[in-house]
Amino acid sequence: MTPRVVASGLRFPEGPTWLGDGAVAVVEMKGEAVSRVDADGTITRVGDCGGGPNGSALGADGELYVANNGGLSAEGTGYWHAPRQLDGCVQRVDPDGTVTRVTGELPGPAPHRPNDLCFGPDGTLYVTDSANWEDLRTIRPGHVVAIAADGSVAGSVEVPAMPNGVAFGPDGRLYLAQSLTRKILAFDVDGGEFGAPEQVLKLPAGMPDGFCFDGDGTLYVCGSIGNAVFVYSGGGLKETLETGDGTQPTNCCVGADGRLYVTYGLTGQLVAFDLGVTPAAPHTGSVTAVLEDS
Repeated sequence: MTPRVVASGLRFPEGPTWLGDGAVAVVEMKGEAVSRVDADGTITRVGDCGGGPNGSALGADGELYVANNGGLSAEGTGYWHAPRQLDGCVQRVDPDGTVTRVTGELPGPAPHRPNDLCFGPDGTLYVTDSANWEDLRTIRPGHVVAIAADGSVAGSVEVPAMPNGVAFGPDGRLYLAQSLTRKILAFDVDGGEFGAPEQVLKLPAGMPDGFCFDGDGTLYVCGSIGNAVFVYSGGGLKETLETGDGTQPTNCCVGADGRLYVTYGLTGQLVAFDLGVTPAAPHTGSVTAVLEDS
């Protein structure tokens, strides 16, 4: 299946979020910004974040929450460092473009590398901190962090081997990509309380990055360096969507138009697979604490 290119020229896009009316928000890690991509491919910057925006989630009032890794991106065989470095954090981008920081110090030693985030059914915001992934030989364990509505850390769990993409499944559990093991794990969660992780699957190739569910419970996992999106249904691998050499699919979302939207990091594209799927019911919340302007 050949996807349609919705937009090109994005600066290492990640974290697509369906906004409605055919529009998708993406973070641009090398652009240090959040952008809106309309159905006709028009790209509009909606938030100047600094650092390295790495994932996004839609809030209850139309605001976007951004996992900012502080200013790091992949670049071929090396790494890109942002001109405006910051300690990794979660940011809020209001509809008028105002960017504020909504978390204080995250668990564990710096550097903090927030990677992806999602809201739970009760409005708790969950964010992954991948730790020092710029030094894979000595990478430390990362964390999944639960953030309450007032911006405080409600709880966390330590996860080794680069916790990455995160989303809630139709069974109400929190699903997590553990990139360096190629596994998808699942946790029972209740606010800041985390149960023991269960291995759900292991990718046949590549490295799991971002992922999403559709309304039927089908799971779409971006294989990143494997240049493929792996589709799981009924407990097994149903289909592999090849994305082409050098694309590096980073994350995905399902729109109300029945399309699977995927960001290609290395080629700077947002593409759409016309699968005719049903979107999952979104969870939203609002983290209102503002500690400082970004």
